[in-house]
Amino acid sequence: MSQYANPLDHVLQCVEIGLVPYQFDINNAKDELKKLRQELDHYRSMTPVAWGKMNSRGDLYDLRTQDNPYTPETNCVPLYSNKVEFKDFYAKYKNK
Repeated sequence: MSQYANPLDHVLQCVEIGLVPYQFDINNAKDELKKLRQELDHYRSMTPVAWGKMNSRGDLYDLRTQDNPYTPETNCVPLYSNKVEFKDFYAKYKNK
């Protein structure tokens, strides 16, 4: 396992084996963990823009912009939108 590509896994593997990781490896793992926490905070702050249902085969159907509280949680899938990606994607079609 690469200490540069997967710093968290590398540090955990060192601890499991009983080795003491180098300070560089620890700092690299801290930076990776910080990035993951920032990304998680970003996704936690997002609100769903639509909801859909999923059947037993994994097909998404019945998309709605309002949540039905009577739909079982196991079938209901919240859908999110990233406004930056949305604007970038549709900007090329806007002037046509």
